[in-house]
Amino acid sequence: MAAFLFLIRQKENEPLRDYVQRFVEAVHKVPHVNQELLTSIIQQNLLPGRFKESVAGKPSSTLEDLLMRSQKYIRIEESNASDPSNVVKRKGRKEDKEPKKKEEHKHLPPTGFTHYTP
Repeated sequence: MAAFLFLIRQKENEPLRDYVQRFVEAVHKVPHVNQELLTSIIQQNLLPGRFKESVAGKPSSTLEDLLMRSQKYIRIEESNASDPSNVVKRKGRKEDKEPKKKEEHKHLPPTGFTHYTP
């Protein structure tokens, strides 16, 4: 009966608040589900991000604890969504760094010795 909870995944571009709300609504339809199983399911079905990393680093033993922890990440996500300049700065900064690193290494001479004296 609880198997359908595994199908409730966070969709691409779905806010964490919406996903958590959908999951909790589904949990209320299934009686007597192990709390550790619920926390495992929600962690498994999250999109990659800070909240998923936090849960992986310090797993919650109850759904209630996990939901309380999610509130912090929901506030952060909503704060970033309300300030589009913040998101643009991050994307720009990341994109700028990666090509520079690749370009720097193209012009460097090879390291190490190429010929050895017997």
